[in-house]
Amino acid sequence: MNHAAIARTGWTLAHRSLWSGGRPRGGVLPVLLVLLLAAASTLALVVMFGSAAAAGVPPAVHANLLGWAFTLAMLMLVIGDLHAVVSAAVTAPDLDLLRAAPVSPRDILGLKLAATLPRTLPPVLAIALPAVLAFGYVNGLPSLPVLLVALFGLWALPLAAGTLLAIPLLRLAPAAHLREPLALLATLAFIAGWVANTFWVPRLARDTLDLAAALRALPAPPEGSPATWAAHAIAGGRGAASALAGFAGLTLAAVVAATAVASGLLEVVLSRGTGALSRLTHSSARRAPTLAMAFLRRDAALAARDWPVTLDALAGLALWTLLPLAILPLAPLAPLSIARDMVIALSVSLGHDLAARALPLERDSLAWARLSPVGGAAWLRLRALGVGMAALGVVSTAVLVVALAFRLPLAGVADVAVYACVAAITTMAAGLLSGAAFGESAWTDPRAMLAPGGRLVSAVVSVALAGAWLTLAHRHPSTPVPPLTALGMLAGAVAFASIPLAFAARALERREHAGR
Repeated sequence: MNHAAIARTGWTLAHRSLWSGGRPRGGVLPVLLVLLLAAASTLALVVMFGSAAAAGVPPAVHANLLGWAFTLAMLMLVIGDLHAVVSAAVTAPDLDLLRAAPVSPRDILGLKLAATLPRTLPPVLAIALPAVLAFGYVNGLPSLPVLLVALFGLWALPLAAGTLLAIPLLRLAPAAHLREPLALLATLAFIAGWVANTFWVPRLARDTLDLAAALRALPAPPEGSPATWAAHAIAGGRGAASALAGFAGLTLAAVVAATAVASGLLEVVLSRGTGALSRLTHSSARRAPTLAMAFLRRDAALAARDWPVTLDALAGLALWTLLPLAILPLAPLAPLSIARDMVIALSVSLGHDLAARALPLERDSLAWARLSPVGGAAWLRLRALGVGMAALGVVSTAVLVVALAFRLPLAGVADVAVYACVAAITTMAAGLLSGAAFGESAWTDPRAMLAPGGRLVSAVVSVALAGAWLTLAHRHPSTPVPPLTALGMLAGAVAFASIPLAFAARALERREHAGR
């Protein structure tokens, strides 16, 4: 295999994805996002390590903080690399061409794993590297060889572990059956990380907290963990050399074992990887009485077919609703105010996690919006009907829960319901526009149903709209909104929603669909 030509081709494609024709391309946005996350992580960790040093925390606690940062990065990588290996081994569109070429299965896997670098490197660049830089800024950086070995191992070891887990699993079960539990695992990992970050970090920021005592109480990471060995190697001191040797040896052994397993089983996996990856769904053969009822039945079938997407959306809805509770230790709010904040925060997920995914969920069948007599505008209205009914159930449940939890009077319940409705109407209309403009019909990950730029746009717009409603809600935090004002808010929300919905219908009617 001509490795030099492959490297040149990969470099050319990567360069063109970033810059071509004298202007930036779509690949620039993910790079900027990783750099932004890395800068934010570095700043936060520098503050954390600096505060720990100022509080007189012993060096062992600094090493514990570094170990937990490395542990978080490795956990994210193992889960992400499992999905990356499954996608590389059976779902890449050029696998048939590569199998027809005189290339060994091991070389095919190497090529596809090299192509996953943009997906496997961000946790190292956005978490592990900032942790090392912050630790080094306060305590001094290690030597360059130690730094390179540690960072390479933090990337290569999870990738090898993902290969060791994914290839035998693909030997036993088709990828279509593996993608669902992997999506479930990714959702659970996201929930765990969100809860830890949202409810633990704000408590560390309280002025009344004894930071030194809190950090001393932080448990040490598991001694047998490779992330702990890497942290000890970076921190230096007694046992650093043995920790580095053990970490490097384990990384090398894992890479060799993954290569051996892939060489022995990948040909069987590739031969089974062809074919449809979709999930069959049984539906009623009875004819629907109306077109709207037919669309509602179809929406239910889509949600059942791609249940990991439904699960991920429900997780996002729950987490965004709980987000305002994280600020209670820092800024206690009145019951009516926190109830408003919770339902308005829910609207962010209704727009970004529910509405924006509604159109991409249809995959290539979205082409019928142009080919069928229904037309793009009517198709969007009927699709919005199903999404709106699902959102109505979510909003009603949320209003009922917060009303019971905070024991709101009837006027307070009506106030919360009004804010929930107006926020949901505006963010969901913007979400449908994002799905029509940036939806990916060939998505494989529930969190990548929009193009990278589309995900950013959808999130920013949803947060901005929710922020506008939050600003309005906090002008009178403890007074229910008057009836006439509530009607005006609802009318304004509906008028605003008509604008993105009109643009979404236009985008749907002009959407191009490539045959496969």
